[in-house]
Amino acid sequence: MSFSGLESKVRDILSGFEVTRVSFEGPNLCVYVRRPDSGLLNAVGEVARALKKRVVLRVEPQGRLPEKKAAQVIREVVGDVEDLRFEEGGDVYVYAARPLREGEVRELAREIFARTGWRAVIEGGAPQGGVKIPTHSVREVRQIYHGAYEQRRALMEALARYVHQESVIREGPVTVTFLGGAMEVGRSAVLVSTPESSVLLDCGLKPGQYDEDFPLLYHADIDRLDAVVISHAHMDHVGCLPLLYKYGYRGPAYMTGPTKYQTYILLMDYIELKEREGLQPSFSRADVEAAIYHAITLDYEEVTDIAPDIKLTFYDAGHELGSAIVHLHIGNGLYNIIYTGDLKYGRTRLLNRAASKFRRAEMLIMESTYGGRDDVQPPRVEAENALAKHIAETVSRGGKVLIPAFSTGRGQEILYVLNKMMEQGIVPRVPVYVDGMIVETLSVYLIYPQYLSPEVAEEIYGGVNPFTTSGTVVVVDRAKRIEDRIDQVAKIAQSEEPAVIIAPHGMLNGGPVMDYFVQLAHDRRNKLIFVSYQAEGTLGRRVLNGERELAVRSLVSGETKVELRMEVVSIPGFSGHSDRRELMRYVGHVEPRPRKVVLVHGEPSKIVSLATSIELKYKVTTIVPKVGERVRAL
Repeated sequence: MSFSGLESKVRDILSGFEVTRVSFEGPNLCVYVRRPDSGLLNAVGEVARALKKRVVLRVEPQGRLPEKKAAQVIREVVGDVEDLRFEEGGDVYVYAARPLREGEVRELAREIFARTGWRAVIEGGAPQGGVKIPTHSVREVRQIYHGAYEQRRALMEALARYVHQESVIREGPVTVTFLGGAMEVGRSAVLVSTPESSVLLDCGLKPGQYDEDFPLLYHADIDRLDAVVISHAHMDHVGCLPLLYKYGYRGPAYMTGPTKYQTYILLMDYIELKEREGLQPSFSRADVEAAIYHAITLDYEEVTDIAPDIKLTFYDAGHELGSAIVHLHIGNGLYNIIYTGDLKYGRTRLLNRAASKFRRAEMLIMESTYGGRDDVQPPRVEAENALAKHIAETVSRGGKVLIPAFSTGRGQEILYVLNKMMEQGIVPRVPVYVDGMIVETLSVYLIYPQYLSPEVAEEIYGGVNPFTTSGTVVVVDRAKRIEDRIDQVAKIAQSEEPAVIIAPHGMLNGGPVMDYFVQLAHDRRNKLIFVSYQAEGTLGRRVLNGERELAVRSLVSGETKVELRMEVVSIPGFSGHSDRRELMRYVGHVEPRPRKVVLVHGEPSKIVSLATSIELKYKVTTIVPKVGERVRAL
């Protein structure tokens, strides 16, 4: 439908209201009215359904209350407000100081619109009281976002001109090129190309103990790249996003709200750790900031035009907070691609099971991390019992437990489980030290309870921080000066009292965990517990494989040799990835059944084994690409 046709349709549906203008802003259709009216919001919903577009309703400047008066009304309506940000276009960002249910957010936005004429974008806050959780990264993201208003406006104007133009080429090949993450774990990057558009799914790096591998970005013409879609905030999926902006990309990066905050936390921590170790980061803070203000956030199951011939929808992947399965609808029903990113097809303490029902599906690109024939994880209850047993054993002999965990995902899951165990008396009540960005990321979990399991969300809505109620959790505010950091780590690691320490990186691949590892490794009373996947080439994998004489690097000790005497165990049941059974089950449960399955994000032997089983059981073509390989989808 032409723009004039869209505008005519809008005016017909809203004939009882004073519509002043209709325009596109990025992927949104914006409708401007002369004055606010509560009935408009219902009518605009009808517009969205009729046109199958994201519709934004705004009031002309003369119909809005002045900012000072509007602020008074908003504080009266919402109550405890942490911050308000008014923007020239007619939006006001309301950052509440308490958790808000989704229904409450809608009602508050409706009332604010009716009483002030401002379109309210509302974000809840963390529960107050208890252990104080740092929120400076959350505040920094907001500062960057609002400080780049002019850049964001220019982005949305450019997107509007591009995304909503009529599709010129209606037929032609659809190809998928694997720039990384094929027959390997790490540097996930998948380029989807149509005759008209080019979209990159994820842009990660591959970790190693001393070096990193990057995607084959030279295969992607950055000047012709129309959109980047980020499935979730783990470094192997988002770690190279700033490189795109460093090399000139100025388009949007689509992700969920939680992923935006976690992406910033991870990337800034990466830069800081590199600099502390005397190394040169691959990108700058300015590159990270560019990625943040180019981010366009979407909720699950919200359909959005990202190119003239491509619609994007996110679905819950169950892997970490805000992780998304990516669904691309190409052409007018021409072809549909599902990209799982990382998924967990089973409920965990914090998250819901990955979605498996879609409107259309021709190709499924699925991760295969635990795709090996013997990759069967124990039930979660067994994993929790094993964790309790190992902690109790270590505490009884006066030792300390060190748990390497990723800043986003496993860190929060383990902290939640440990907190509940100590609260219920299942394990001894000893200090649980939480270091690194695990704590900073925790604040994101608390402001986005709607992305968590119903049980955990209810605790947060009730004003409870479910991660710290036992009273044993100690937040380690990482010292900035190296001398102070040495003292900080020594005080914890060399004390005589038993304790549990949770710190990133989950693969012993640098980060705060290495400061503790060096201090604790020599003592047989201590125990190292792995709770997540250990990729090939990482120190974690080498330790699991039995190496005990290790050359390592940490901020506190620099380059040093370690003789590992502490006990080492692995508890796989806590993984945020699906195991072999869940992956097979997922392929069988995806509706509608895809015509092709493409396996990525796994070690070669595991991918080949999984591919063979899928073809035998489901009789569906299964493709195993290599890095750099292009697959013709259509």
